[in-house]
Amino acid sequence: MKHWAKQSTQKILASPTVSLGSLSHSAKQAAFNLPTATPVLIDHISPKQGFNSTQTPLLPDWASAKSHLIPSRYPGKENSEVTYNLKTPPSFRQSEKLQAIVNNVVHFTAAKNLPTKMLSITLIDTKTGEIAGYQQDIPRYPASVVKMFWMVVLYAQIESGIWKNEDAFIPYLSKMIKESDNEAASFIVDQVTNTHSEPELDSKRFKIWKNKRQQLNRFFQQAGYKNINISEKTFPIYYINLPEPTGSELQMLGSPISEWNKITTKQAARLLYEICELKQAVSPQASQKMCEWITRNLNPKNWQKDLAKSDTFNPVKTFFGESLFDKDVQLHSKAGWVSIARSEAAMVTTENSSTSYILAIFGEDSSYANDTEIFPQISRLVYNYMTSRSLRLSKKSNAEKHFL
Repeated sequence: MKHWAKQSTQKILASPTVSLGSLSHSAKQAAFNLPTATPVLIDHISPKQGFNSTQTPLLPDWASAKSHLIPSRYPGKENSEVTYNLKTPPSFRQSEKLQAIVNNVVHFTAAKNLPTKMLSITLIDTKTGEIAGYQQDIPRYPASVVKMFWMVVLYAQIESGIWKNEDAFIPYLSKMIKESDNEAASFIVDQVTNTHSEPELDSKRFKIWKNKRQQLNRFFQQAGYKNINISEKTFPIYYINLPEPTGSELQMLGSPISEWNKITTKQAARLLYEICELKQAVSPQASQKMCEWITRNLNPKNWQKDLAKSDTFNPVKTFFGESLFDKDVQLHSKAGWVSIARSEAAMVTTENSSTSYILAIFGEDSSYANDTEIFPQISRLVYNYMTSRSLRLSKKSNAEKHFL
């Protein structure tokens, strides 16, 4: 049987009722799903790998092959729900000088003939607590950046005593964050929400199912992440025979389809700030673990060796880190790439910590997805601006101290 993986980019952009969800594969799998109208054959998938109608979760082949443990909850915790601990957003100060940097990035992007209407940017100087942005409060499709948010919900549940064994999640977290794997992400979403992808449900059952899945949204919404939607899985998910949303997953998208994942760059930047700068997301211990998960090795020997593997997500190539490999910096990031969007949220810190900033960019258009150079170019541009800015601030501070 044949299933259409997606429509052409032109059709999608022309139709307001076509779901981005059908395009929300990870960067790893995007290599096989560039805009085409080619049917995807899924006959090779085992008959057992369809909708999960039992309470025993199906495992991806790679997890089954290594006999990975299935995480289990403590008795009575089946329907436990947690909320984010940081209820109040950080108090950033607006900065005209930072805004000038952001404006230069917008002008640079426009000069590349890329649509700035579909662009959002947030820039935070973590040393000064200043912020600037461009359309940073517009909710946009985040692609796999959403997986950073799912990671936070999971750690909140772990620290709340819902799960018996944190280590059982390690292989899935590694695949979801390090490789942006959709199968691992699907498994984690199912575990966290105590749901699984099902055939189409009647209205009563769907209402219950949807409420459980939407606890992902409530987790952040109750902490000031307004209008965020992170309740949709990223596709394709082949181990459960879902190259695109069907059944309950399609019902979640609404009719007409409109309820795909939506995050603002300001929200992505805030979360990264709370994890890796404040180190207070969930708890200091959890933040330390999460920040380590999103640490990227910029040594070319490390990330270039994966370029020949077309089925492996590369979090550096074509993203911010590619243009910083020759700089002595630490990079913490989560990127996403689908056929009609490119996105990334990253924290860049120089070795001596004289410069530290967070940059989040969502380009919600196929032109950004197809441009493999724009994110590295913007990243280098911002790095040059921010290091020069830090040097000026340092000289000014030293001069003031000398005067005193």
